[in-house]
Amino acid sequence: MAAAPAPVASAPAPVASAPVVPAVPQAQLSINTTNAVAIDSKETYRPGTMAVTSAAGAVVFDNTLEIRGRGNSTWGMPKKPYRVKLTNSSALLDMPANKHWVLLANYSDKTLMRNDVTFALSRAMGMEYTPRSQFVELTVNGSYDGVYQLTEHVRIAPDRVNIPEMKVTDTSASAISGGYLMEIDSRRGEDFCFDAARSGMVFCLSSPEKLLDPAWAAQRTYITTYVQQMEDAIFGAQFTDPATGYAAYLDVDSAINYYLINEVFKNVDGNLRLSTFLFKKRDGKLTFGPVWDFDLAIGNVNYDGADQTAGWHIRPTPWFTRLFQDPAFVQKVRTRWAQLKSEGKLDAVFTHIDMQAQYLQAAQARNFSRWNILNIYVWPNRVVTGSYAGEVTAMKDWLRARIAWMDTQLAL
Repeated sequence: MAAAPAPVASAPAPVASAPVVPAVPQAQLSINTTNAVAIDSKETYRPGTMAVTSAAGAVVFDNTLEIRGRGNSTWGMPKKPYRVKLTNSSALLDMPANKHWVLLANYSDKTLMRNDVTFALSRAMGMEYTPRSQFVELTVNGSYDGVYQLTEHVRIAPDRVNIPEMKVTDTSASAISGGYLMEIDSRRGEDFCFDAARSGMVFCLSSPEKLLDPAWAAQRTYITTYVQQMEDAIFGAQFTDPATGYAAYLDVDSAINYYLINEVFKNVDGNLRLSTFLFKKRDGKLTFGPVWDFDLAIGNVNYDGADQTAGWHIRPTPWFTRLFQDPAFVQKVRTRWAQLKSEGKLDAVFTHIDMQAQYLQAAQARNFSRWNILNIYVWPNRVVTGSYAGEVTAMKDWLRARIAWMDTQLAL
């Protein structure tokens, strides 16, 4: 990755006046590790206990867990993100029961809400699965650590990525076809990763997890062959043929939704390089989703052109470059863009931002008292505004300009 240029200081316009709404109390999450041992590893879980108190003040969870670090660049920041594994599958803050959760720190996102905003748009657009999340204030071993986003871990489950979880005996023609959960990840963060021959993209399988074992050779061969067949179709001479081209292997509607979400937010990590999830249903096509990792999106980055509101960031990738050579695909993208506008989905993003900023009014002040960074550059911030309201305004201003530019390119 190229070195990021220095940030540009900015003094955004004052936030427009609005009716003052009392700040909503935040849910509280308290974790205590056994013997107060530090959570200092991304590989080794530490045992402990966790209690969750709702915004209304009721203790809604109190049980044991294991916790470890997570993330890549975010793990090196002072405010650490975590992976949580509960001893017993449990529902948390109106989210369906599961053992596996993530605590996103959103340290370099001084609005604290870029991931939340992305989830809101994804849900509004009808993506098949969007991770649920709730803002909480986290205390670890008695130390207040600020506002976190308690989020569902992306995994196969009825209330998450709802595809069959494969067994080693699933080798019949139908059973072997799914489900597979994978991530495009140039960092190769899973045990089994493979390079797509024509695009060079790196696919890593998070489920099934044991594809390196000899007993899983049939499933390993199936999914690598399927991706190769899709690449042969997408780059082949007859790629526009709906029966034999890319549409025979790819869920096109999911690809368009993924494209538009990542392009409108100009997600620096969304260009089919990192943090791109796909899944394959049994007897189904390769499907994009869920969306993930948007803390550096919506104008919160100062490199790779992602700070600019003009210009494509996702389209130049090998797959989308080819897809946009199909007039039918281009028309579908334009039609979907027009639909999002006419249904008010894009306008609703700004309403959501305003609501969440108000919701976090008191908690963000405590967060930035703990992490005094509003006046300093945190990699890879595009601007340093000096206030929470300024950060929210800068994000909204950037997004309005981005949508306006895209509209000039995609209008019917």
